[in-house]
Amino acid sequence: MTFSEILVQLRGVYPELVLSILICAVIGLDMLVPLRLSRVACGLLSLAGTSLALLFAFVEPGRPGMEALTFGAAVTHDRIAAFFRILLLLGASASFLFLLRSDETVGYRQGEYCALILGAVLGACFLVSSDNLVLFVVGLETLSLCSYVLAGFLKHERLSAEASLKYVIYGGVASGVMLFGLSYFYGLTGTLSIEACARALLALDAGGPSMRLAAAMILLLILAGVGFKIAMVPFHFWCPDIYQGAPTPVTAFLAVVSKGAGFGALLRLLSPFFAASTPALTTFDVPVLFGCLAVVTMTFGNLVAIRQGDVKRLLAYSSIAHAGYLLLGFTVAAPVALEAILFYLFVYLFMTFGAFWVVVVLVNRLGSSSIDAFRGTAAKAPFLFAALFVCLISLTGIPPTAGFAGKFMLFKLVVGAGIDQMAAGARPLAAFYFFLALAGVLNSAISLYYYMRIARAMVFDKSEGETPMGEDFFDRAGAAVFALPTLALLYFTPVLDLIRWTAR
Repeated sequence: MTFSEILVQLRGVYPELVLSILICAVIGLDMLVPLRLSRVACGLLSLAGTSLALLFAFVEPGRPGMEALTFGAAVTHDRIAAFFRILLLLGASASFLFLLRSDETVGYRQGEYCALILGAVLGACFLVSSDNLVLFVVGLETLSLCSYVLAGFLKHERLSAEASLKYVIYGGVASGVMLFGLSYFYGLTGTLSIEACARALLALDAGGPSMRLAAAMILLLILAGVGFKIAMVPFHFWCPDIYQGAPTPVTAFLAVVSKGAGFGALLRLLSPFFAASTPALTTFDVPVLFGCLAVVTMTFGNLVAIRQGDVKRLLAYSSIAHAGYLLLGFTVAAPVALEAILFYLFVYLFMTFGAFWVVVVLVNRLGSSSIDAFRGTAAKAPFLFAALFVCLISLTGIPPTAGFAGKFMLFKLVVGAGIDQMAAGARPLAAFYFFLALAGVLNSAISLYYYMRIARAMVFDKSEGETPMGEDFFDRAGAAVFALPTLALLYFTPVLDLIRWTAR
């Protein structure tokens, strides 16, 4: 290619190009500054760089038709890719705020940490915008490999090393199973284009029993790999140990950015089926498959969370449960389902990061993430408690928070699908949709119990020691950055309008 042709190609990947340059810049800066300045220098540079990449993501929104100009149509520029780019870069920016606040990584060179976060986000951006199976796998594995190292970043702590080892083992098996499914995908369809593969999958679904079986097997094998990233039951076993053993900023990153990228990958594979004119894969009951996975995932996550005594493990099982809520949206193949999923992911970013921000501050002060260590801290840090309480009730789905709006949209979607099936005379499927909505409401009620365990310990239980707390400006500002949108997004019309533009 000529230089001018290369420049045209790069127009479609400006955010990824910024991240690539930033990785080299952060590593170079870390070699020049002393250790005591490493965290501030690398953290601020990474925050500024991701903000610039985010600006490019806003300036260069989804532009269908530009695919042919970008690396042989391997990268797509639809609006779903634009939305997830913005979501992932927002999450990356928040992760660098966590780095500047957390004391868990003090004593280590931060250039490596920042480069790994940036590499993971770079892989995630290519993952959610790929229309090529090879690029899809490269993006997923780039995200995964960086996450493995981040989980074990505290090299001299046993829990962190154990978390990294478990993550690698589980991730390797899940990736192998997914690659096996993708090889069948390519072998049966003869194309690397994800959109073309989806159309071919519909043709298989319309074929005889053997073709339908092949299509079902492909979907299940791919779900093994993507289900690992979103911590979906039964691919969730890694999640609690990794969340507990990894540094808290890494845990927050995995809970939001990595999970968001996993759902972006799943939507990328299934996005053709959310179009109004595209028939759904119903001959082997894909809605029932996702519905069953949603119920099992949310129920398991909520019930096991009740027994947890560590806040990070509790939030890990909470993350599993929220994957179940999001899977409810995949039971309905329609544009309105895509709107509900994207809105819930957007809200989930703020309420989860808000909860983890307060956990980071308290772990810094108390030296423990145990619920017992949080006793009596509400009186010592009232603003932080208020922010955490807002995020917890939003995670539960109680008004007047954005979490309520997100869950309401998902439950309304499922109930509406049940009513449509009832009108069409499909009473068993209609009953199944009503059961899904009821399961979601009951699980939200269960989650209230363990979320309020944290609040009760902070308010009503007496602290065991007289550990000084206090709140500085940075603590309050960070808590407000995440907690206030959790309340403001209850008025979700502007955000929903943007998401409807995305889903068109």
